[in-house]
Amino acid sequence: MWKKIIAILVVVGAAVGLAIWGLGGSKTLAVSNAGSVTEAQYLSSVKQTSAGQQTMANMIIQKVLEKNYGKEVSNKDIDASYSSVQSEYGANFASQLSTNGLTETTFRQSLRLQALERAAVKAHSKFTTAQLKQAYNDYTPNMDVSVIQVADESKAKDLISQLDGGSDFADLAKNNSTDSATKDNGGKMPSFDSTSTTVDANVVKAAAGLKKGEYTKTPVQSTTGTYYIVKLNSVDNKKSFENLRSKMVEIKLDATMKDQSTVQGIIGEELAKADVTIKDSDLKNVLQQYSAAAAAMKTDATSASTSSK
Repeated sequence: MWKKIIAILVVVGAAVGLAIWGLGGSKTLAVSNAGSVTEAQYLSSVKQTSAGQQTMANMIIQKVLEKNYGKEVSNKDIDASYSSVQSEYGANFASQLSTNGLTETTFRQSLRLQALERAAVKAHSKFTTAQLKQAYNDYTPNMDVSVIQVADESKAKDLISQLDGGSDFADLAKNNSTDSATKDNGGKMPSFDSTSTTVDANVVKAAAGLKKGEYTKTPVQSTTGTYYIVKLNSVDNKKSFENLRSKMVEIKLDATMKDQSTVQGIIGEELAKADVTIKDSDLKNVLQQYSAAAAAMKTDATSASTSSK
């Protein structure tokens, strides 16, 4: 129930086929009775595609960000991120990579690229104490939650009526839930906090709005259309703001990383400082979206500064 499609690479796309840029000579790659295909012909064709153009952009971005932020991204961190996703998908990991056009190698490359982007965004982001305190107020620590998943709203309403009448939540989950990952355990899920991106967003919101021992009195429609009854079994004590300040920074960074225009604008600024020059006419526009985003961000900042005076 809590698994989602691998969608980590939301800003610059998957790092596909980086090795092709070592090509470009006259070496023959394929032959047939209709003729041959050389490295140069293959490269000329690939760089005309959107995937080829994005790969070139990725390579430039990674070089620039590696120089400026590479020391802040350790291989240990990338290994941990990789293992976390691999563990989440289990036996389905390889098929999920394939579905998303990734291999183990390109997935690792993509994880590193995203980590470098995050380091750049962090360097450009200054969060006020007021912003961090708002994030703290909105934050709910680890919750122990049970759910019953059903296909339609009327079934969920009927089960809620049974709960209101004294039926046991775990028994109803075992006998009625369609969530195979939790039903045999009485609907109990692995704990999660309000920042979870692996649990359905509507389930997270519903759980955060409950008190210990309460369950939702109306069905919770998930983002995929199914319905849930959510019960909050317990919630961890919330630490002080100062103890959680660094976590609030990470939460704000998570939100910023979801804003594609901001991330691309920051990347555009980094590229501008690196004085990148594209020498191949076929690839001259591969960074255009980043320079445009940086220009728009500068305009917005100027307008905000003017209006505040």
